[in-house]
Formats: sequence, C-alpha cells, structure tokens
Amino acid sequence: MPLPTNNARISLFSFSPGFSGAIVLTLVMVILQALPEPWRELLQYQRLAVADGQWWRLVTAGFVHLGWRHLLLNACALLIMGWLFGEERSAPAWALDLLICTLVCHLGLYLFNPEVFWVVGLSGSLHGLFIIGAVSWIAAGIDLGKWLLTGVGIKLLWEQVYGEMPLSAEVVGGAVITDAHLWGAAGGIIAVLGRYLWRLLRTRL
Repeated sequence: MPLPTNNARISLFSFSPGFSGAIVLTLVMVILQALPEPWRELLQYQRLAVADGQWWRLVTAGFVHLGWRHLLLNACALLIMGWLFGEERSAPAWALDLLICTLVCHLGLYLFNPEVFWVVGLSGSLHGLFIIGAVSWIAAGIDLGKWLLTGVGIKLLWEQVYGEMPLSAEVVGGAVITDAHLWGAAGGIIAVLGRYLWRLLRTRL
C-alpha cells in the first residue's frame, strides 16, 4: 500500500523495526493484563506510591490497562502507528522514544496534576509517538505528516478546552485522563527536540 506522496516507504506487509517492536510490546501487554489484579496494581501509576519512592510506576503504568477492551484499543493504535511510521527509525530508537513519552507522561501528571491519584494505559505515550511519527514523515518530505500533526494538535486542544472526546469513557470503560494525553504529547516533542539538538551538536563537534 504505497502512500500517494513522495518518499513513502510503506507496504501492506511491511515488518519494519517499528511494527515488529509494536507486535512484541502488544504481546507483553497481553501477558501483563493476564496477571492477577494485585500484581497489576503494583505497576499502576499511583501518586502516593510514587511519592513513597516507587518510581518504576512512572514507566510501567503505561503497559497495564483498565481491562481487555482498553488494552485492545491501545494495542490497535500502537500496531497501526508501528505499521505507518515503523520504517523511519530503528527499533532501539523507537524503544527510547516510547520510554521518553511514557516517563514524561506520568512525571507530568505527578508534578502538575495532584488531583490525579492513579492512571493506567498507553494512550498518553501513543500521542507522543504519533507526533514523533508525523514529524518523521514531514522530515522525509511526506506531506501527509503535516495534516497528521495538525489533527493531533486539534484533538489535544479540544481536550484541554472541552474535556474528553465524545463517547471516550464509554469506549474505554472508565474515566479518560486527558492531561495524560497532553503530557505524553509533550514527551514526543521533547524526544523530537532532543534528537534535533543531538544531531546539531554532532555536526559541530
């Protein structure tokens, strides 16, 4: 399925580094969801637990979910993004991006959203990865990336002004923490800027 744009590098059956990594991560999330609930609770973002020194929750919270429906939605989004954007970078680079987005997402909640006591799910990180993917397309000269970046920006603005998107809670099966999407997107921006500054530094050394 070549895209109708210049420099497109996607085919229908492409097992790119990003897509392969998305498949592996999906399997990991399925295994985690199958764990007993008390075990999953040890991985959730819980504000008081983080304050007590359980910092691993800032990362692991992204990979456990409210239930199987919540997991299915996030896994589908992850696989679609891996398929769309996976050719652009190596698997270790995507893994680092995911780590940055997940950490910034939950650290942002911890520092700036004291009203959020607990949260689970990958949706915040997915917003960041989407931004990274869209920017990678723009850098590659794929015009669709500009529209994707505009779309996610409009969605984030809507959520900040009006709250969660219509029917989001019903689909997910629980309350949607829209600020998690905002901080996850911030993680994506930080990853993009960090990579740009690193390349700029390397060219000047």
